[in-house]
Parts: sequence; structure tokens; C-alpha cells
Amino acid sequence: MAVNRIELLKAEKDGLDVLADIQRYAALAANGVDPQIPADDFERFKWYGLFHRKPTPGHYMLRMRIPAGVLTSEQAAAVGEIANAVGRGAADITTRMNIQLRWLTIADAPWALQRLAAAGLNSQQSGMDNVRNIVSCPLSGLSADELIDTRRIAARMQQAIVGSKRFSNLPRKFNLSVSGCRDDCGHAQTHDLSFVPAERDGVIGFNVMVGGALGGMSPEYARPLDAFVTEVDAVDLATAVLDVYRDHGLREKRKESRLKWLLRAWGMERFRETVADYFGSGLSRAGRSLGTSVAGDHIGVTAQRDPELRTVGCLVPVGRSSGDDLIEFGRLAREYGSAELRLTVQQNVLIPNVPADRVEALLGEPLLERYSPTPSAFLRGMVTCTGSDYCAFALIDTKGEALKLAAALDERYTLTSDAQPLRFQISGCPHACGAHRAGEIGLLGGRKRVDGEIIDVATVFSGGRLGADAALGEPSARDVPLQALPEQIATQIRAVRGDVLRAP
Repeated sequence: MAVNRIELLKAEKDGLDVLADIQRYAALAANGVDPQIPADDFERFKWYGLFHRKPTPGHYMLRMRIPAGVLTSEQAAAVGEIANAVGRGAADITTRMNIQLRWLTIADAPWALQRLAAAGLNSQQSGMDNVRNIVSCPLSGLSADELIDTRRIAARMQQAIVGSKRFSNLPRKFNLSVSGCRDDCGHAQTHDLSFVPAERDGVIGFNVMVGGALGGMSPEYARPLDAFVTEVDAVDLATAVLDVYRDHGLREKRKESRLKWLLRAWGMERFRETVADYFGSGLSRAGRSLGTSVAGDHIGVTAQRDPELRTVGCLVPVGRSSGDDLIEFGRLAREYGSAELRLTVQQNVLIPNVPADRVEALLGEPLLERYSPTPSAFLRGMVTCTGSDYCAFALIDTKGEALKLAAALDERYTLTSDAQPLRFQISGCPHACGAHRAGEIGLLGGRKRVDGEIIDVATVFSGGRLGADAALGEPSARDVPLQALPEQIATQIRAVRGDVLRAP
């Protein structure tokens, strides 16, 4: 069997063994010596969340882990401090409930990693062939109709997985989600492995879904494994699935190595039987699903289980924030809430546990003018990948163009008062980090030669949805020049939603 370059470099040295090299290269750089970093180590750095990016030569992106998107005020302040000290103040919230910083040099890396560790955070295994940040409901432990508080399960999963060579060499990246509420806050169908609330024989636990992956030319939603586990056994089942994927996943072609490809090769029943063998204690068939809907974005003021408390959801336009603003979010969480923040898969920030009689004062804080709990109808639904300003794969500036598009739509249209927020998912390339095929309206960036000039364009997808009638968005208009997008998007909104647009 042919072996690709990444498999060879992993066989030569495990990514978890590169930390001493990072420190050595950093010491050389700090003393004015070019560390001459080999290309293979650039790849291995990703096991510690450091990504060397061609659009910013000599600088790194740092991606951390924030299980279930739960941050303390002190952790938010630490991340903001790192961004301000060595990251030019830049901070992006991602669709996996975590944060990416920019502009670090290799000399900055040891201090940044130590500062994260001091705050109880880490960046280990946040890239390459590892389990990425574990996603959950952003209102875990707060929602009135929650069935299982999954924060502790997400933390236990991270403890079982991260830092262990048992799971440091998977065939490809692996996305994991666990949710205990009736709303699909974590978008379960988009992950390699998801746990969703269910009931079997009077016991509340989880049904399991596997095989979701939206990148490349053959995106798929996750499908039921036909398995039920209790809260106690969820971590063991997750590690059993990972063991099977590690031992049997396809490794020859990078583009055909996600879990979905093993499921295609084996079929679901063979995969389930093998997982049951690894699990070792009998695998129950699926129970009755307790999910009722696909969640909203939690923007605005939301009631909690405690009738005296509220969560205030703040829109972070296209997920882009700053070190100063993260520090200020932490201050607001201390002053008005319980010194805690929640990040969401829509790239936003929630301030939970705010006493009802203090909500009005919080809404009057200057930070919430920029990160509004009452955003414009079109900006509210914009979710984007990193874009071409920092990512070498992206073909357009997704974040900048999303802001322009939202502003143009706001200028020309309003939504009817009874219309639910629209979901716009924007990817800059076929890797689909913006999950464009899952959006009601999806955009895939591209370039096209027109009259001898290369211009930025986008293919428009429409009709994507999650839930019982899940469907991937299909192309509705190809190679649309970016300046022509507002009218084209309006046409697709009418096609998807009917007559919900009005002139302002």
C-alpha cells in the first residue's frame, strides 16, 4: 500500500514529541539565529496548536482547546493577554467553540503555551490527525429543558484523549460532539462522532451518530450507529470508536481518510460490530430520540432553568474579535454574571447567569454596542471560515466579503417580523471549514477569468438544513461575481423561504 507523506512523518516521530523541538527552535530564534525548521516539523507543530501559514510567513496561528466552549473570566483575560502581547491583538472565535490567535513567532511560542497552561487551557492536538475541540450545547447546565449536563462529559473526553499517544496518530482529523439538550445546539450531524439525548428502558442517555464530514467533493451528514449509551459509558464508547478508527481507518489517500470513508468501505453494521468488540461490554441498540429541534443561535436574552437568571448572547460579527475585547468580556462576566463565558458554534459569545434585574445595565455596556444582542437580520446568520487573509487555501476574503454582503442586504431589504434568522454558511475553498453545504444559503469562494482578468466569485448553494429532514445545500448559481451577490442571494432567499423580504 502506498503511504502518503504525512503518514511517513508521523511514523518517524509522533507529533506529541515535538515540544522539545519547539522550545529549541524558539531559543535559537530568540537569540537571533535562524532555526532552519524542517518542513516536517512545521506539520508536527500542529500537535501543539501552532500553524505556520503561507499568507503570514514567519508567523503562526495558535489554536487552543476549550471543551464545550466554557471559559472563565480569568481564561478569557489570559487569551486576550496573549493576543495583545504577541498576536497583534487579533482573535477569532471558531465554529468549534474555541479561539485562534494570529501573528505569533516561534520565539513567542513557549511563553504563549505556558500562559495558556497557567490559565488551565491548552492547545494540544488541536490540528492535524487528532480529535479537535469537543463541542457541546453552549447552554449546558443552564437550559430549562436540558436532560444531561454535558460539560463534565466533554471535559472527561478531553482528559481521556488529549496528551495520550493512544490517539495522537489517527488517519485524519476527527470532530466530536456531545449534547444533552433537546435542541441540536452542537449540530450533531456535521461531526465524525456525536452523542445526542435519548431514552431507553426508562434511562436517559445518548444515541450515537457517526460519519459526518462536510469537506471535499463528497460531503456527508452523520448517520445513526444504532447504539445507546449512558452518561457513565459515553467516554468509553467514544474511545472505542477512536480505537477502531485508529486501527482500521484508511490512510493511503489524505482526501479519503475521514471516518466516513471507512464506513463506506465496511458498511454500518460491520463498523458497529467492531466498535462493540472494542467497547467490550455489549452495545445496546438505539433508544428513543429526545431531540425536538435544531437550535437557534442563542443571540439575545435567554431564560435559564433558574427563573431569576438570564443568558445574554452577543453577536461577534463573523467571529472576529480582539484581545482587548476578550478581556472586557471577562470583566463583564465577573461584574454581571458568574465569571464565566460560553462560546458557540456560530462564533458568538454568551454571558450566562446574569440576574434578571441586571440585564438592562449589561445591555447598556459599550462593548455590547459592537457585539450586539440585537444584531441586523442578515449579519446575525453569517458564519465563515478564516478566509484568504490568513489561510493559504481560501480563495476569497470570506470574513470581509460576509460583512459587505450583510451590509448590502441590510441596506436593500428587511425580513418580515415573523421570519426566523437566516443561516448563511461561507467557505473560502472546498475544505468547507465554513460548512457551506449545511447553510440555508451557502457560499463557496472561487476565482474566474472574465475578459482576461481573474476576479473573485462565489458559487451559491441553497436548501441546506439539519434535523430529521436533513439535506445538503445544492448549487443554485455558479461563479457569481462578489459584487452581484446581494441580488442573487435575495433571489435564493425567496426560493428557500418564500416572500420574507421587504424593502426597508
